[in-house]
Amino acid sequence: MPNLSTAATTPAVRTPGLRRLQISLLAVTMLTAIDQTIVATALPTIVGDVGGRAAMGWVFAGYTLAMTAAMPIYGRLGDLRGRRQAFLGCLVGFVAASALCGIASSMTQLILLRAVQGLAGGGVLVLSQAVVADAVPARERGRFMAPVGLVFAASSVLGPLVGGLLTESVGWRWIFWVNVPLGAVAISMAYRSVPHPTGPRATGRLDVPGAVLYVLAVTGLVLLTGTLGGDAALAPAVVLSGAGATTVVWVLFVARMLRHDDPLIPVGVVRNRSVVIACCLGLVIGGALFALVGYIPTIMQAVLGMRPASSGALLLSLVLGMMVSTTTSGHWTARTGHYRRLPLLGSLVSAGALGWLSTLDSSWSPARTGVALFALGLGAGCFMMLVVTIAQDAVTQAEVGSATSTVNLVRELGVTIGAASIGGVLAVEVASVVPTLFITLASVFAAGAALSLLLPDKPLSARAG
Repeated sequence: MPNLSTAATTPAVRTPGLRRLQISLLAVTMLTAIDQTIVATALPTIVGDVGGRAAMGWVFAGYTLAMTAAMPIYGRLGDLRGRRQAFLGCLVGFVAASALCGIASSMTQLILLRAVQGLAGGGVLVLSQAVVADAVPARERGRFMAPVGLVFAASSVLGPLVGGLLTESVGWRWIFWVNVPLGAVAISMAYRSVPHPTGPRATGRLDVPGAVLYVLAVTGLVLLTGTLGGDAALAPAVVLSGAGATTVVWVLFVARMLRHDDPLIPVGVVRNRSVVIACCLGLVIGGALFALVGYIPTIMQAVLGMRPASSGALLLSLVLGMMVSTTTSGHWTARTGHYRRLPLLGSLVSAGALGWLSTLDSSWSPARTGVALFALGLGAGCFMMLVVTIAQDAVTQAEVGSATSTVNLVRELGVTIGAASIGGVLAVEVASVVPTLFITLASVFAAGAALSLLLPDKPLSARAG
């Protein structure tokens, strides 16, 4: 086991132990991120093989819902029982579920196994970020996590392409089986590199009734949002009943969280100003960027008349912009320790890029569109990974897991709600709603710029743990 205690005084990726940790997190992040979207292009083939066309949307939605629901539970368990054991357990579970998905013989089996895969994936996603706080100082964390953030963004974007290639070449089952050899390598590296934390753990026990209320509340919200985005003709009584039931469960969950001695999400976390603002900035990223990514090829095909492959390739401009700013902002925070300007600058740049895209019409060239998408990614990359570091640095070591999971939860809810809303807007003629859509999303980033002014003007911690 490498000694990571030097992380407080050694730059983030210059010790062998930290380099191994970073490489293992790159592999883990690629596995979990790509599995959110890799099934998109394989679904028609899967349906042709195992049937179940009416339920095929749940192959994607079941994974995402389970992952979102699991985040705070694993964050709290990591604080209470130790993040290393929980992280390694989730990683093993994810690889095992992937192998089982590949042998599913019916749509029902595949959906259930995808949900199990999502439960493990949610723990992997949250705890992979939380274990970094045990080993890397907050000031260095941006530089350390920059490649991880780029892998997450690139994997999410390239997932459908990889899924299509595997489906056409070796069969759809390999979109799951490919995780087995990659996951085995990731598990081996993580076992050797994830640190044994020495700081104090949280006291108490997991609030199981609160966790049940939380899962029901999130499930209701995701189902309601997906229904509204996918079926405009749904009976108003059904919508109102679902909204009412979901609201009641959320109220019960919040009431228990505020009154229970050991809440699922510690009250100190949700009352911390920096954590709340970090969550709001995560909501901006999720709702105004990642929710939009899946629809960009559709918009470009409708407005510019581009071919599917060419419109998908434009997303590489977005990823390139993220690459430049994520790397640059990571080095900036490592050198100065200051971060307050980055969300402000990034939100303004992204808002400007979306404002520019609101003028998109058939006269635009692919090159001009690529530049605008590059600018959008450039702005978002300034604080895409930083929001987690802000939240982690604002709480005690015993609350790092809960703070990390809360930020990720809010971001994923933003993606879910934003995607459903954008999908509903684009259900009409795409070209006619593009200006309004991009202006609305630009205003979301403008709100993020205003929120960033409320962040405390203090440097990030220079010590790990």
